[in-house]
Amino acid sequence: MDWAAIGLAIGIFMLRVVGNMITTVRLVTLVRGQRLQSTVLAAFEALIFALAMGSVVTNLGNILNLASYSLGYAAGGYLGMVLEHRLIQRFVQVTMVSPQHAHQMAQTLREAGFGATELWGQGAGWSGYGSLTTVVGHQDVRQVIKTAQKVDPDVFVTLEELTGITRGYFRRIVRHKR
Repeated sequence: MDWAAIGLAIGIFMLRVVGNMITTVRLVTLVRGQRLQSTVLAAFEALIFALAMGSVVTNLGNILNLASYSLGYAAGGYLGMVLEHRLIQRFVQVTMVSPQHAHQMAQTLREAGFGATELWGQGAGWSGYGSLTTVVGHQDVRQVIKTAQKVDPDVFVTLEELTGITRGYFRRIVRHKR
């Protein structure tokens, strides 16, 4: 096998990695309603796809190129998810219902640095219950739920990903090295 063939296989692999990373980010921008960004990313995605596919289709018998394309696609999908998780800030509304412990739960969350809005209501089978809601970065959702469960292990929790927010109290986001 010559160096030109190896170089082509590496090029195909890299094109698919970059192409699939762009696809992941484009889908996130599309879901968030960022049409212009999504459209621009789609143009680059199509160009990269055409270049990579053209290199593979011209010689379907070349196993190295086919393997490079497939492995690049898989690696790009994984790296795209990592990129999305680390670089794109997502916010989640966490709603917690606790018939008897909502106020204490709100206080505990506030002490942990989270905002909490308390609501009181009435539901089927309950004469009165408390619920609270907080908006946090996606990286803090587990910590919020664990904090709430320390107060009430049976707390009812719902999560809703938000497409946009304005103002409010947010805990300072601190990135930790892994």
